[in-house]
Amino acid sequence: MENKVGTPGGENLDDKADIKSQKNLDSNLTNRASRELVEMWQSGSQDAARVLLARYEVRLIALVASRLNRKYRDGIAPEDVVQSAMGSFFRVTRAGANPSIKLESTASAWNILATFVRRKLSRALERETSVKRSGGRTRVSLDDLEPDLRTNPSTTEADELLAEIHSLLNPDQSQLLELLLENATQKEIAQQLGVDERTIRRRITSMQKIVKGQLACVDERNGALLDSAMETIILPNISYREFVLGKLVGSGALGKVYRARLQSDGQIVAVKFMHRHQWTNPHSRLSFLREIDHASKINHRGIVKYLGWGQSPHGGPYLVCEYVDGQPLTNVKPNDSSTCVQWLAQICQAVAAAHQAGVVHGDLTPNNILLDHNGRIVVTDFGFATYSQKPITDDAALEPIASPGGTLGFAAPEQISSAFGTISLATDIYAIGGLAFYLLTGQSPHDGNSLLDTVADEDLILPDRPVTPAAAKLVAVVKLAMKKAITSRPHSVTELIPLLFDGL
Repeated sequence: MENKVGTPGGENLDDKADIKSQKNLDSNLTNRASRELVEMWQSGSQDAARVLLARYEVRLIALVASRLNRKYRDGIAPEDVVQSAMGSFFRVTRAGANPSIKLESTASAWNILATFVRRKLSRALERETSVKRSGGRTRVSLDDLEPDLRTNPSTTEADELLAEIHSLLNPDQSQLLELLLENATQKEIAQQLGVDERTIRRRITSMQKIVKGQLACVDERNGALLDSAMETIILPNISYREFVLGKLVGSGALGKVYRARLQSDGQIVAVKFMHRHQWTNPHSRLSFLREIDHASKINHRGIVKYLGWGQSPHGGPYLVCEYVDGQPLTNVKPNDSSTCVQWLAQICQAVAAAHQAGVVHGDLTPNNILLDHNGRIVVTDFGFATYSQKPITDDAALEPIASPGGTLGFAAPEQISSAFGTISLATDIYAIGGLAFYLLTGQSPHDGNSLLDTVADEDLILPDRPVTPAAAKLVAVVKLAMKKAITSRPHSVTELIPLLFDGL
């Protein structure tokens, strides 16, 4: 059988990989295992081929990122290397190409793609080294590079913004914008376009008004979104004057947490403030408000209890919750595997309660799980939480909120890219498997090349060593929960509990 990768039936593709097409992938397909998609591709499914191609792209970017050391990070973008390699790949695999390469399976497609990427990366490294040394080229072996994970800021958002601006401009204005982006002077632009400088100045003024108007519309939409989110919060408002701040006890991606005392009854609480630099970011602010909204709908002893919220005199939002006198699991050493099994069972029960309320946590890690002095496990930090699309206990439709979130090592493949599926209850189930692995080994899953290993087809391989009966239960959870394909994972957290304690 001869097929072009991603082109069942020999469909002709463009030279460039369609990165943006990932957004339109069918979730019924992206949730499937790659082996199922391969079978569908071989049967002629173009949609399955598009999903496989999107997965290739993510894996190739991760491959390039893992090969770059710090010295080359500023000068080489993995996305650009992969884009160039895929363009070359399509040229040599299309019908009539010279030279021509025939593909017989997705395995051969991957090997050829990886080869193209390695060659493109080698050339990029040669150019970068030449620039740095301001002399002759020096060939750099990939084997000499320091493997080091990184996540480069993607150029996708900038490209999308530029495309949106171009869509608002007429052809003359678009041409002018391109010349301005090339740092051409007004005089040079006027000469190139065959008009006088006064005309160029008028066009620039007109463009500025259009862009400012578009940005104003965006600000208005963001403001309306924030107002709508605030209206849904059912927690009481707690004034800034109603508590006295104490020492800093923690810091996360969205904010800092302080120990505090309520003026009314002396109760010790925790107050979480959003970082000052994120106050003006509508998406970060909305994520913070969503944490309040989500958490207020859950009532379980294993989930931190939220008491109220408010805004500081400087305008920054804060969240007031119970103060848990304990330590994150990263700072705790269990006595034995039986203790770890008990902790994981409590985690499962708490997450099940969140799922019953229609909430996916999205960032279950040892740092976000506390153990108090009474042995109680408490799940915290719903900053990345998202409503599941099908709430279990309420027939009313809840607004689905897509928030990738996650922490490398514990994040599921679908949190890396939508090509691997949609974020759902199964995302937390994968993370619970990661927590079981951590309790078993003291390390996060994929402790080496986290990004590359997360998006690989192969499921996690556990260390081959003797285990106690209690440790065997943790192993069983890891094997069942950490399936790469969403459709291969349990449908509910409650399916994991019998593996830990029979009869529960």
